[in-house]
Amino acid sequence: MRSVEAEYEGNRRGTGLAFVSVMSGSTASQALHDRFESIRRAELERLKKKLGGLTEADRQFIHQITTDVVDALASGPRRALAEESPIAVEALVRLFALEA
Repeated sequence: MRSVEAEYEGNRRGTGLAFVSVMSGSTASQALHDRFESIRRAELERLKKKLGGLTEADRQFIHQITTDVVDALASGPRRALAEESPIAVEALVRLFALEA
């Protein structure tokens, strides 16, 4: 398998596979955050019965903690994508199978 960088360079010179970034850096960053958030929500839904005995304050505490984890996980890629590097955007899109 070709590396993303090699594929990008090959396409730039007209000798490689098509390399088209389908997202901007900010769009990819938001898509990644959305992916993490959907996983967070699915896991909380899956654990709903086990968490049923918790107080409302406990549930809100868990919601806040898991939201903070999602934000922390997404912050690194968000900073890396701030420069709108097509290679970084494409790598993120491929790595996490993000959709526009």
